[in-house]
Amino acid sequence: MSDKNNYDNIDELLSSILNDSRSAQAESESMQQATVPEDVKTASAEASKTSVISTAIRLDDEIDESEVSGQTNVFNFGTFQTQSGHTVEASDGEPDSFASESVPEEQATHNKKKKKRRKKNYTAYGGIVLATLVLCTSTLISLFIIVVIRDVLGIEDNDNEFTIYIEEGSSTWDIAGQLYDEGIIQYKEVFVAFARIMGADGNMYPGDLDVAYNMSYSDIINDLMEARESKETVTITFIEGISLYEAAQLLENNSVCDADEFIYTFNSTTFGYDYEQYVSSESLKLYKYEGFLFPDTYEFYVGDTAYNVAKKIRERTNEILTSDVIARAEEIGMSLEDVVILASIVQKEAGNTEDMPAVASVFINRLNNPEQYPRLQTDATTAYIDNIITQVMTVSSQSICDAYDTYTCLGLPVGAICNPGADAINAVLYADETDYYYFCTDPETGVAYFASTYDEHIANCELLGIM
Repeated sequence: MSDKNNYDNIDELLSSILNDSRSAQAESESMQQATVPEDVKTASAEASKTSVISTAIRLDDEIDESEVSGQTNVFNFGTFQTQSGHTVEASDGEPDSFASESVPEEQATHNKKKKKRRKKNYTAYGGIVLATLVLCTSTLISLFIIVVIRDVLGIEDNDNEFTIYIEEGSSTWDIAGQLYDEGIIQYKEVFVAFARIMGADGNMYPGDLDVAYNMSYSDIINDLMEARESKETVTITFIEGISLYEAAQLLENNSVCDADEFIYTFNSTTFGYDYEQYVSSESLKLYKYEGFLFPDTYEFYVGDTAYNVAKKIRERTNEILTSDVIARAEEIGMSLEDVVILASIVQKEAGNTEDMPAVASVFINRLNNPEQYPRLQTDATTAYIDNIITQVMTVSSQSICDAYDTYTCLGLPVGAICNPGADAINAVLYADETDYYYFCTDPETGVAYFASTYDEHIANCELLGIM
């Protein structure tokens, strides 16, 4: 048989096989349509639009029955069908990678439900956060209202009374500011609003006003609306170097307040000033705040409270012992209290203001050279023991005396021996740079003679006739 006849026979064979397979497919589809319900047909039609196959069968491949089971187009590379009967286009080259199957409608609906549920969860979280914020805000507002009400009603443990002076022509805002500065009220705007509600705006009298930290706003306003007689005052000057005991006696002698009550209040009360945190509570001290009564001229009310007097003096001290003074003390390697203690010695030892920086340098040089000069050896501390400590103590204490005696204790005494003025404080903060370790003072002129060695010091003393 010729090659042409062989090719013709093969073509006939192929056509026959192809026709038979198409007939079998047609019969199979008609049987399925006859038995499958209408809704299933619709779902199948939709699925057929999206189902794809990833490989095509070539002529020269070894055919696996399991792989081609149900495939009706075996040799036609133009189109072929999957097992579910879906028709797909195929190229006559290498098999292409088809797109992944589309998500069925039921699965898409399920995914939408999941997304909706997630949105609902986020909404719930947002609601919880919002509710928490509202609750916290409400709590803070409630606490603020409580604090304001406590201040308005004067609910305060501190019942200390004192007197302030309301100047002529002060407006309601001025008065509120003065009360705020004194720590009597905390909310100026609220006070002004109360004054307007009570009809006191523009109807408050100047003059002396007795106040206390636990007074209510309404009580203060009522007192301000009454005409008040001016209290009797007295002017007292505390000189530089005065002791706390001497100052208390001066207050009592001028009918300001009781001396013992003043000493107790002055040493046991804190007023919230920054310098107070640098004052130690050493048990061997005679008075805790000796050295912190700034010498100046004050005007006090006759018959005033010890609290009011102590507050006025300590407030003036706060104007001297500023943050700059505290910072300078740290720069020279001293605490604020050490500066005050040394200044109290300089105040007593120096014969005049001009010699104070040099006198301060003598003591600072000794403090910086403790091995050679462990003790300051100043007569001013001995005088404090004899004139103050032994006079005020009902029971003598050698420990306290020794803690102040610079011929016994090492370095500075435990506390100040007087209340120094601004010149003595600045002399310590900005002492002269010298090599002096000794000095003596002319009792007639007050001029100081300084020496670097002990022999020089003896010579100076002999010169002045004080040996």
